Amino acid sequence: MLLRSSLAESVPSMPRSRWQWRIRVGCLVCLMLVYGLLMWRMTHTPRSHNERAAASAAMLRIPVKLLAPERIVPAPVAPPIVLEAPPPAVFAPPVLSRSHHD
Repeated sequence: MLLRSSLAESVPSMPRSRWQWRIRVGCLVCLMLVYGLLMWRMTHTPRSHNERAAASAAMLRIPVKLLAPERIVPAPVAPPIVLEAPPPAVFAPPVLSRSHHD
């Protein structure tokens, strides 16, 4: 994104070679081959659910004793806060003038 936002004069041009398109095609072919092999292995490997369960059960399980964190002594209870009623609000009555709306 940075190169596209800069001016065309300040962007160095990539050197062109006759092998450039062959390298790109070769990389695409390699990626397609790896993807195809992965998909073939996932679909054609005969593994049942029982074999997967046996493989996971054969794993060595080491029991680990977890230490509980130290208990923190709670802070003492604060005294209750007594709320006082606010003083009554006293406002001056509104001044109505009808001179602008006649």
